[in-house]
Amino acid sequence: MSTTKYLVVYDPTQEAQPALARMVDIAENTAVDLQVFCCIYDDLPRGDDQAAEIQKRISAQEQVVKGAVAFLQEKGIPVAVEVEWGSDWYKAVVNASERHSVDGVVKSSRKHSSAQRRLKRTSDWTLIRECSCPVLLVKGDGSNTAKTILAALDTRGDQEAYRTLNQKILDMCREFFDQTDTQVHYLSAYKDLASRPDRGSLIRACGVPGERVHLVMGEVDDAIITTAGEIEAGMVVMGTSARSGLSAMVKSNAAEKVLDQLECDLLVMP
Repeated sequence: MSTTKYLVVYDPTQEAQPALARMVDIAENTAVDLQVFCCIYDDLPRGDDQAAEIQKRISAQEQVVKGAVAFLQEKGIPVAVEVEWGSDWYKAVVNASERHSVDGVVKSSRKHSSAQRRLKRTSDWTLIRECSCPVLLVKGDGSNTAKTILAALDTRGDQEAYRTLNQKILDMCREFFDQTDTQVHYLSAYKDLASRPDRGSLIRACGVPGERVHLVMGEVDDAIITTAGEIEAGMVVMGTSARSGLSAMVKSNAAEKVLDQLECDLLVMP
């Protein structure tokens, strides 16, 4: 079995760490190697002792994080800890994911209002838009075992980008869930009858019983939220496109629209 390397984001402002807790269930089904990353910052007075104070705080935070990951190490899960000093911790996580060449980023996610998401940059949206690897956003306390998964496929057209992303989602679901007792459902949303995908072709592509393939007419985000609730999904898997600058402020992608409306974990594939 190949080993999957994850960057797990440690939140220094919170006592509970759902992202770490979620790794216990993931490690039961997959060989994992964890890089736990924490970024801290504070406004310190300039002076000759500033560098020493920064290093002192980094060392202290390292001890806190090492204590928090001890339960994972006791289970035999390889864990490395890295603490960084920086004011832009959103971007620091993206940079760390690239520096360590991880297969995925795992981070806890708390509910925000739509206005908060639009008007203030949040770490979740930064990761969704800028990470070049999959991002798992963990809801609740991390104890969710996600035994039912909803994977959303984009069948709106023949563009190569859609086909490639759909295949990535299908391959990932087969690699990680086929050998477990997890049940994967697939969803394709369409706008009108003329754009309805061929059900038989989609069932064959997904390789699951027909009752686990859902065709829903409507907006993608609405279809995902409704179907996830109907099947009591513990995780939603979906693709996303990078967006920055003014376009990011004006128009959110589907992953951003569903993030705060889903009660379950969200795995976003770039």
